[in-house]
Amino acid sequence: MSITNDSAIREFILLGFTDRPELQPLLFVLFLGVYLATLLGNLGMILLIRLDSRLHTPMYFFLTNLAFVDLCYASNATPQMLTNFLSEKKTITFAGCFTQCYVFIALLLTEFYMLAAMAYDRYVAICNPLRYSMKMSRRVCICLATFPYVYGFSDGLLQAVLTFRLSFCRSNVINHFYCADPPLIKLSCSDTYVKEHKMARGNSTLVTEFVLMGLTDRPELQPILFVLFLLIYLLTVGGNLGMLVLITIDSRLHTPMYYFLASLSCLDLCYSTNVTPKMLVNFLSEKKTISYAACLVQCYFFIAMVITEYYMLAVMAYDRYMAICNPLLYSSKMSRGLCIRLIVGPYVYGFLSGLMETMWTYHLTFCDSNIINHFYCADPPLIQLSCSDTFIKETSMFVVAGFNLSNSLLIILISYIFILIAILRMHSAEGRYKAFSTCGSHLVAVTIFYGTLFCMYVRPPTNKPVEQSKIIAVFYTFVSPMLNPIIYSLRNKNVKQAFWKLIRRSVLLK
Repeated sequence: MSITNDSAIREFILLGFTDRPELQPLLFVLFLGVYLATLLGNLGMILLIRLDSRLHTPMYFFLTNLAFVDLCYASNATPQMLTNFLSEKKTITFAGCFTQCYVFIALLLTEFYMLAAMAYDRYVAICNPLRYSMKMSRRVCICLATFPYVYGFSDGLLQAVLTFRLSFCRSNVINHFYCADPPLIKLSCSDTYVKEHKMARGNSTLVTEFVLMGLTDRPELQPILFVLFLLIYLLTVGGNLGMLVLITIDSRLHTPMYYFLASLSCLDLCYSTNVTPKMLVNFLSEKKTISYAACLVQCYFFIAMVITEYYMLAVMAYDRYMAICNPLLYSSKMSRGLCIRLIVGPYVYGFLSGLMETMWTYHLTFCDSNIINHFYCADPPLIQLSCSDTFIKETSMFVVAGFNLSNSLLIILISYIFILIAILRMHSAEGRYKAFSTCGSHLVAVTIFYGTLFCMYVRPPTNKPVEQSKIIAVFYTFVSPMLNPIIYSLRNKNVKQAFWKLIRRSVLLK
């Protein structure tokens, strides 16, 4: 079944407010007046705030966004309704109905959180007046205004797709003045249980916990694996925490390159901590279970951090491109503000994408087996356990994975093409060596991370695909986070100098 619908219906009839013809012109005039007042009021508010510099404050910034949401909100339903007041054929196409339903849900959710953001703004203004301008900086305001839109339109898409995957093969008459969920569900001739429960409480799963099979079912190997992965985890924590401490303490490392490296270390630390502790517990435990909620949380953080690492590595490639191809403009172009945005961007995008993907998983129903043939809660084995339709989830998973993998890799490749061209134009062998050495660590990290992911997607067919995927997952879950600080420290003179400086300082203090 496609995402659109397998329904025989291609259009719906909107009954509107009343079926009395004599009232239609009066209602048209009334709602036209209301709509024009809405347009003028909200557009006027936006223009006033934009034109008057005295209104360029957080409070009015949020008010502008609220006015814009209200403007879109009214424009989503009113034009079609006004047309229907004067038309005998009160129809709306299937695609038009889907769009109207989606935009309505998305804007409604957006307004929920926009009003919450405005309440927070008033709280800071009244409870922390002296620190208001600092706490409600431009960056914070943009984040607080952007989140409602991203969340609203992501969740709205989820709800709208669930509605329009229903089959409509009986009546096409909607007893409403716009395409809304409840009357559409009444028209469906397919099972609406999942959709109604998603609207009501989120998930209809009967499974409350999962069993993680782990890497092997051989009991004699469990203690050995426990020791091995405990050592890997301690090395990962020690290496990445050490890198963070060195970059924080040594002022010579307070440059864009090391800011990004610190962010990568933080990411690898979280990446490993998301999976390893639970796996270590399961090595020594007979009951290798994980609760439904904990499984979703683990799945969410894993997806979010994989996507974040894609783009963090891409940002690091862009930083090397700027350092080698534009050395004279490097310090001005890679300003502190830009570096913060380049670091925050991958985290925001990664965690929002992870949330969307996890929501698709959350909306699956698990009512049969609860045994996950993996060492952590991953999407593919969870999809295999579902007893509901997984088409949307599988499509979304491949589209998101393919888009982010190819998009981030394209940024890295383009950056290194320009870097290679710049290096080949250098006349001195020393300059070429120095340029290559600054990129060497990053190239090794990229090769390990992307290499294992490509092995996951392009490996040849086999009788044991799950066992292969487990081995590959070990590399990007444990080996890559452990090796990254080693790669960057061994090949980096500044990091080694900072390390020995810290050691000498510690010895002198003793």
